[in-house]
Amino acid sequence: MTTAPAALHTPVWDYAAVAAFDRSTEDALLIERSPLPEVAGAMRAARVHDWRSSVNAADINGKVAAGLAALGLDCPPLAADIATVARSFLAQFAAPAASLRIEVVTTSTCPKFHCDNIRVRVVATYHGPGTEYVATAAPGDVRAAPTGALLFLKGHKHPTHADAVLHRSPTVPAGEKRLCVVLDI
Repeated sequence: MTTAPAALHTPVWDYAAVAAFDRSTEDALLIERSPLPEVAGAMRAARVHDWRSSVNAADINGKVAAGLAALGLDCPPLAADIATVARSFLAQFAAPAASLRIEVVTTSTCPKFHCDNIRVRVVATYHGPGTEYVATAAPGDVRAAPTGALLFLKGHKHPTHADAVLHRSPTVPAGEKRLCVVLDI
């Protein structure tokens, strides 16, 4: 039986399921979660911009707070969730640090289907349309991660990457904003 590391106090996902994904030849794993209702109100004041930083277990809370402040997002439940996802991500993959990107956008930031040159990524869309992804074997079957869900994607640097799934940013409806958080190792 696989158990979560001690540093992972309250896992955001089933640790064993993500570990099985990490070992498998599957390139994407979707974990559905309910959206945070408090985010919609906070998005009214959000500044369209992106914020990037490296994070580690010791500085996650401060870095998330700085990122949200830079984007004009005052939403303690959002800050807590992003920090918990980041902490869980680091523990899940035994990574000392990860690249964190928090972005508020009104357009598609990366409209072409692609795979990144990273080991693994988790994407969470907290507001607006979710990341789209497609199996290379079925290019007409475009799927979108629901708001609130966590989408794990393997990149070219992952040892079991099979080049079987591509992803892209969705089209954001006119007059709306999208809040997306990305963690990469």
